[in-house]
Amino acid sequence: MSAPHRHGRLRGVSDGRRWPVRLATVVLLALVIPVAGGSAAGATIRGGLVERIARADSSTGTPRSSTASSTGESGNPLSSSPVTVASSTVSGNPVAVSLTGVQAPAAGSSVVSVQGTLSTSVTQPLTDLRMSLEIGSAPLMSRAQLETLTNNTAAARSLTNRPLTLASGESTQPLPDPPVRGANPVPFMLTGALGASALPRPVGVYPLRVWVSGSVGGKPAKPIGAAYTFLVRSSGQQQRTPVAVVLPLADRPHLRSDGLLTDNDLATEVGPTGRLSRLLDAAQPDAVTLAVDPTLVQALKIMERSGGYSWARPGGAVRQPTADAGAVHFLSGLANFAAAGGQVIALPYGDADLAALVHAQKLDTVKYAVNTGQVVLAGLLSRDTAQVGSVAYPADGLADTTTVDVLRQLTVQTVLLDDRLLPPSRAVTYTPSAAVDLPTSAGPIRALRADHRLAEIATSYRQAADGPGAGTVLSRFRAELGMIAAELPDQPRAQVLALPRDWDPPIGWAEQVLGAVDSDYSAAAPLGGLTSQYLPTAPRGTLVYPADAQARELPGSYLDAVTGVSDEALALGPVLCPRLKAAVTCQDVNPMYNALVTATSVAWRGAGMVDGVSLSQQVDGAVSAIRNGIQVVASHSVNLTSKHGLVPITLENNTDFEVTVVLAFSSTNHSRLRSPIRQTRALPSGQKAQIEIEVDAEGAGTFPLEIRRLNLSGQELSTDPPTRVLVRSTVYGAIATAITIGAVSVLLLAVVVRLARRLRPGARRTAKAPNAANAANAANAANAANGAGGAGGAPEPSGGGAATVGGAALPGPPGSLADADPPPVWQAPAAVASGWSRGAPTADLSYAARRGKGVTPAAHGLDPGPSPDLGQHRDPDPRQDPGQGAAQDADPGREAATDQVPTRRRRSGP
Repeated sequence: MSAPHRHGRLRGVSDGRRWPVRLATVVLLALVIPVAGGSAAGATIRGGLVERIARADSSTGTPRSSTASSTGESGNPLSSSPVTVASSTVSGNPVAVSLTGVQAPAAGSSVVSVQGTLSTSVTQPLTDLRMSLEIGSAPLMSRAQLETLTNNTAAARSLTNRPLTLASGESTQPLPDPPVRGANPVPFMLTGALGASALPRPVGVYPLRVWVSGSVGGKPAKPIGAAYTFLVRSSGQQQRTPVAVVLPLADRPHLRSDGLLTDNDLATEVGPTGRLSRLLDAAQPDAVTLAVDPTLVQALKIMERSGGYSWARPGGAVRQPTADAGAVHFLSGLANFAAAGGQVIALPYGDADLAALVHAQKLDTVKYAVNTGQVVLAGLLSRDTAQVGSVAYPADGLADTTTVDVLRQLTVQTVLLDDRLLPPSRAVTYTPSAAVDLPTSAGPIRALRADHRLAEIATSYRQAADGPGAGTVLSRFRAELGMIAAELPDQPRAQVLALPRDWDPPIGWAEQVLGAVDSDYSAAAPLGGLTSQYLPTAPRGTLVYPADAQARELPGSYLDAVTGVSDEALALGPVLCPRLKAAVTCQDVNPMYNALVTATSVAWRGAGMVDGVSLSQQVDGAVSAIRNGIQVVASHSVNLTSKHGLVPITLENNTDFEVTVVLAFSSTNHSRLRSPIRQTRALPSGQKAQIEIEVDAEGAGTFPLEIRRLNLSGQELSTDPPTRVLVRSTVYGAIATAITIGAVSVLLLAVVVRLARRLRPGARRTAKAPNAANAANAANAANAANGAGGAGGAPEPSGGGAATVGGAALPGPPGSLADADPPPVWQAPAAVASGWSRGAPTADLSYAARRGKGVTPAAHGLDPGPSPDLGQHRDPDPRQDPGQGAAQDADPGREAATDQVPTRRRRSGP
């Protein structure tokens, strides 16, 4: 079998063996990856371990698992709707009964008073109407039973009741003016006596019913109208339940980074009948703890300026020329509240969404919001707010274990949480104390369980025509407080009533609710008394965070966008304030960063996110205007004619601030083009600076020089590409210069050596000998030819002297005087053939005679060359013609027979 076939069979066998292994690997990965992905990762924050929580809007798309709710069932959401309060009327009855007030008997008294109105929707006449007041024969046993009777009218109707004796001495009271459809409701008032029967316990909660009977269209009906509520009866001998009321004063952020307000809505909110004014007026310093948003006070400080203020509009800013009277009154009332001893705690700056920020790992923003909120509020109120310690109140009291851990690492001592997040153990059948100590990585933290039922009942009254009356809602609120006291009359357990941030009560309602806290069985208490670490705490379960609470948080993508703008704003700190160590202490950067923190407010949850985006976009525009206002202008290319040169650029400051900019220079070929690394320049507003960059080119070519704009911390001031200048150099490099110098040196050395050899005497004689020998050989050859061809040939020269032809001397042997200094070589005219000759060439020896007597060769353009006598004078030969010249005066390099210059051989030597 050939090698390829063997290779193919072996690979096939190998593949056959590998596929089970591959399949097992895939199965193993499928089992391991979900386990690894579901494990909780940690992030170290100030030495503590903080749990990472997967978000539904994260890049992985994996939602966080639902946690157990207060009922212990997984995935149960927290109800965000108000608690159901027993309606004053029963659906389907011809007469609707609305209770406007229920006056419970004081301690030691048995008189009950009920007020309300009657209305009808039927067209038939109502006759023989009578009203009665009935009370349950036995007190209720728990808050759960109280809630059941509230939500189930049939259960309330099935209870055994007894009629009370009214002020008339009878059990019923006639109604002379029955209600008519379309007319105003008919008011009524019932007053009854409970009797002198002893109470089974110091305090008890009883069901109370208002009953209406009569005829509809002449037909008797019983009942034709009913209303259910509760009555608290107390002996005044039990201990009262302490209740700490936390009333937030907050609104959506209104302050922009440029000092303008986003709108003028705050003028309405703090007006005489505005929401914030009603809340502040209802707060009593000894009964309520205010939770104030620092950004609200900052905006009101701008509105109370004597010179007026401005707010933004799409068409331009609108100017209010005078101070707002409502803002002045509100800030004065807030200062008076604090001066009278009222406790004030600070909400996070801008009421930031703490849980969302922690889950998105924006811990720097969490730290700034918590710490800055306390500092700003203390400065604005000129009062130390640390009297109740550091207290955090997340939105709606919702925070998970990770958020609580982060707050404790930020030195927060107390956190207000919804009581459904800390359900008591199943063995607890009563309402435990609000105080709970929770362990964290930074030590224990005091958690105060805010009673969600009390808050929902207090905020359920909307003054609606079809809703429960104020008396019914207030009676239910008192019944809850009375039931807490009745559960353990001898063991008072402190409670917390934390009202929501957006509470907008009807006029006068806040005073009624807050006033209802003080009674024979409950008393208002300062929040500082519940923050003490020595206060006994209640049994607790595991802290839970329902899935619907997470769903209401600000999305992580939105927070990432806001944080990106915050990073750009902080990068301007060293540019605008170079002498400060922290960017957030720069007065020019602080407003921008503060506005971005308020862009993470809980007010932007849900549909309100559009306004949050607008706020962050305004800051983004201001930051971009500063960053883009710092420009570097330069030519596209610069030519260098020497190794060292200058590259001119222009730095422009088109902003309204004095800036300090670091210009960073870099080249892609730093070994060929060198420049300074950085230059720092300070430039006033609206100024330009001409800067020359010194560069050194190590060779010829084109090299890009990049210029970037940085702050003093080395952060980029722009995401745009750096400014690029092409530096073109015509300078040879060092290697090329060295090669050129070496080549020239070698060439010069060769010339010097050649001249030295030519100037040596021995070398010159050695070089001239072959020339003399060649001339003698040529003459001998000519003589031989003449002697053989014609009669009377010339005799052969003797070996000891110079041969002569016709009296002319021929060159002698080598070394003779005639060869001492040969004249320059020049070309003679060609020989002329004679007609009578026998074919041998003849030489015209009369060239000197034919050219004319006294005419030198120079006259014909010929240089006769130097004299061959080497300075020695010779006497003229008397046998020669004086006009023709001697043979020695002729060119010694010519042949005497032909008067031609013999061809010189090319020599290899000098």
